[in-house]
Amino acid sequence: MVLGGACTKQTTTTVAVDSVVVADSADIVLRVRQTSRLYTAEYQVHKIITHSDIKHLRTTVLGHEYDTQLSLGDRKVAIPIDVTLQAYIDFSHFHESQIERSPDGRYLHIILPDPKVVVVSSKVDHESTKQFTDLLRSDYSDEELADFTAQGVRSILRQVPELGILNTARDNAAAILIPMFSALGYDEEAIVITFRKEFTEKDLPFYVEKMKIEN
Repeated sequence: MVLGGACTKQTTTTVAVDSVVVADSADIVLRVRQTSRLYTAEYQVHKIITHSDIKHLRTTVLGHEYDTQLSLGDRKVAIPIDVTLQAYIDFSHFHESQIERSPDGRYLHIILPDPKVVVVSSKVDHESTKQFTDLLRSDYSDEELADFTAQGVRSILRQVPELGILNTARDNAAAILIPMFSALGYDEEAIVITFRKEFTEKDLPFYVEKMKIEN
């Protein structure tokens, strides 16, 4: 009597499932806040401030007013200044409302806090400052020169949106933050970083800090 046995071969197949483990919004907020104040751009601006003070003679003849520029008594000044601006982003109050994630958690949009621009220094080149003063006039006073300098700095600040420092601040912030978010599980190509709006001169009081002037 011959007994026969059957041998059954079993094969186990493992299927790889594509899974992405990424940090949630709370983890992102915690990580970003650790950066605190992030300085992302520095610009140095050279400007020559000019001012002209010309005497006028105003008279009234037979009911008609006349304004005559006098050939004597005028004075002019040219003041070179060097202004250093820095832009930074303060993440101390960064919130989850500034984070947008796709439903599958793969795509990440970070809305940066509004940037700040600070005048680090404003230095007057006294040696190159030139004054022309008529014999009938006195030189500009130190107070007047300081006021002209302050006006020149303010004129530079009004040009901040055109200088490009805000865009540079955003781009440099992205260069720092994107690798951070990539380490948290997000693909670099799926990360978008923006400001909440384009800033103009009307926003000047909100993103410019008190200036510092050195005479």
